[in-house]
Amino acid sequence: MFTMDDLFDIAIKMEKNGEAVYLDSMTKLSQNSLKSILQWMADEEATHRLWFKDQKDKLSLEINEADLKGMVPDVIQQMMGNKTLSLDDIDFTKMKHITDLLETFIGFEEDTIMFYEMLEIFIEDQNVLKGLHEIVQEEKKHVQKLHEMIDTF
Repeated sequence: MFTMDDLFDIAIKMEKNGEAVYLDSMTKLSQNSLKSILQWMADEEATHRLWFKDQKDKLSLEINEADLKGMVPDVIQQMMGNKTLSLDDIDFTKMKHITDLLETFIGFEEDTIMFYEMLEIFIEDQNVLKGLHEIVQEEKKHVQKLHEMIDTF
């Protein structure tokens, strides 16, 4: 089962994965407008990763491990079991069109939002909760930008 450290580690890995995939995708695109949006998204993921790392390093959440084990939804275990929170297993070479790539990114961003919204229930510190809410809103903006990118094709 997951501890708070595990949950923060998952968030850090998710942000690192997202940043790496967006940066890698930039090297495969010719459209500068798409590259600039992906760079912006990669930068945001890097900022989110650093925020989660900082929270993990300094945050002392007072939650009983037994309570945590009972509260973590089965969906997280399923997501981790299927590696839904990682882009590592996706074969980008099989994608026929840029919209396939963008749809994959939307799915990753939506999984990220779902995970962070679940994480909110374990955070009691209002400043940390506010920071997490801001990240969720930024992730939602990523989804919106990706949909806008799809609409251009």
